[in-house]
Amino acid sequence: MKKTKKINERDLFSNLSDGSFEVGNSVKLTISKNSQKPKLTKNQQRFNTLVKRIESLEKDIERTKSLGIELNALYTKDITPLEEEKGQRLFDFAIALDACALQHKLVKNQRSVLNNNIIDLCDKAFEYIEPSKEQEAFYDSYSGISYQESLNEQKDLMVDQFRDFMQSDMGLDLDDMNFDLDNPESVIEFQRKLQEQLKQKMEEEEQHDGQAKEKPKKQLKQEQQALLQEELSKKSLRSIYISLAKILHPDTETDPEKQAEKLVLMKKVTVAYKQKDLATLLRLEMEWIHRTTEQLEKLTDDKLKIYNRILQEQADELNEELYTIKMNPAFMKVFEFLSMSKNYAVSMLKEQKLDLKYEIEDLKHNIAIFKKPPVKKVLLTNYIKSVEVDMLDDEDDFLSEIMREFIF
Repeated sequence: MKKTKKINERDLFSNLSDGSFEVGNSVKLTISKNSQKPKLTKNQQRFNTLVKRIESLEKDIERTKSLGIELNALYTKDITPLEEEKGQRLFDFAIALDACALQHKLVKNQRSVLNNNIIDLCDKAFEYIEPSKEQEAFYDSYSGISYQESLNEQKDLMVDQFRDFMQSDMGLDLDDMNFDLDNPESVIEFQRKLQEQLKQKMEEEEQHDGQAKEKPKKQLKQEQQALLQEELSKKSLRSIYISLAKILHPDTETDPEKQAEKLVLMKKVTVAYKQKDLATLLRLEMEWIHRTTEQLEKLTDDKLKIYNRILQEQADELNEELYTIKMNPAFMKVFEFLSMSKNYAVSMLKEQKLDLKYEIEDLKHNIAIFKKPPVKKVLLTNYIKSVEVDMLDDEDDFLSEIMREFIF
C-alpha cells in the first residue's frame, strides 16, 4: 500500500515568519502546458484568463483606493487653498468692476454685458467659496432672483431631468424617492433604493413573461442546467473550504504560537468562502494541501466549467466594486486622475496648482488696475468689448459643436 506523505507543520507554516500570510504571493494560480498535453483546452485557457483578470482587478481596486486617498490628501493640501483664494479673487474683481461702473455712464448694451459678466464672476467664485450674506446680497442686486433661489432652481432642474429620464426610458416612478444633492450619504442611499427598484422591476417582468406564455423545452432545460450549475458551484466551494479547514483550523493545534498562525489563515479561508472567492481558496488549497499547482492540470473539463462560472461571477463583482470606488463621492475631486498612474496623476495636480497660481496672479493684476484711481472710462469700455468677444467666441464654439454632431 502506498503511504500518504505526511505534511510537516514546520514546512506548512514556513511562510509565516511574522504570523501573517498574504494570499497569492507564493503560488501562481495557472494551468501550464506539459509534454503530455502541449496544448491547453478551451476551459483551461478560460481558467487562466479569468484568474489573471481577477488578479488584475484586485490590484486595481487596492491601487485605486490607495491612490484616491493619497490624491485627496494632496488635493486638500495644495489645490483647495488655491481654489478658495481664486474664488475670493473672482468676487473681489466683481466688486472692483461694480465700483468702477458707478463712476462712469454706460449705454444700455454696455451695462447689460457688464451686469452679466459680474453675475458670471460671482457664479464662478461661488464654485470655490461658500458665499457670506453680504456676498449673496451683492449677487442678488445684479441677478433677477436671489442666489438661494437660483441654487434651488438648478438643483430642482437636475432632479426633474433625472426623474423624467428614469420615467420615460426605464419606466420607473421616482416621485416618492427624494434625495439631497448636497448630501453624499443621501445620494448613496438614493442609489441603493434605485437599484432595489430596478431589480424588483426586472423580477416582475421576468415573472410576467413566465406567466404570459409557456416556456419552451429548450428554455426549461437551460434553467434546470443553470440551477444544477449553481448547486455544483456551492458544493465545489464547500469541498475546498472543508479540506482547508481540516488542515488550518486553530482548534487542531495545541501550540499557542502555531494556533495563532492558523487562526489568521482560517479567517482568510472563512472570508474567501463567504465571499465566494474561488481564486483565493484555490491558492490556499494549492499552497497548503497539494503543495503544487499540478493538481489544476488534473481537473476535469466539467470541473473547470464550474470553476470558470464561479470565477466569472467573481470577476463581475470585482469590476462593479472598482466602478463603485471610482464613483464614490469622497473621490469626486480627484475622479479624473484615478485611472492614471500615480506619478502622472501627481504631475497633473502639480500642473493644476501652477495654473491656479497664474490665474490668481492675473486676477490680482486686473483688480489692481480697476482699483487704482482714477479709472478711465476707455479702460472699462475696452474690458466690456473683450467680454463681448469672448461671449461671441463661446457661441461660435457651441454652434460649431452642434453642427458637427448634426453633420456627422
